[in-house]
Amino acid sequence: MKITVFAQIIANQGQSDALFKILKQLVTDTHTEAGCIEYKLHHSLDDENIFWMYEIWQSQAALDDHMASAHFQAFVAQTADLISRADIHKSYAC
Repeated sequence: MKITVFAQIIANQGQSDALFKILKQLVTDTHTEAGCIEYKLHHSLDDENIFWMYEIWQSQAALDDHMASAHFQAFVAQTADLISRADIHKSYAC
């Protein structure tokens, strides 16, 4: 079953440019992963601190592999002081 992820990521005040740069690299690295169907970054027009990721994965196993990947773990470590909040929602198409 394909898994869709909607993630809202909110940067700490004054950190949106730094976070944006790291998010863009995450997108580039993630597109090379097996099981990644779609992985898109969106940036709010209304609030420079708000980003969204829209992801489609071939399976839960592919998503699990992504979360365990070296580049995703590097992203988590690099952004620990840049992100004030991240809300992640997983779903499947009905």
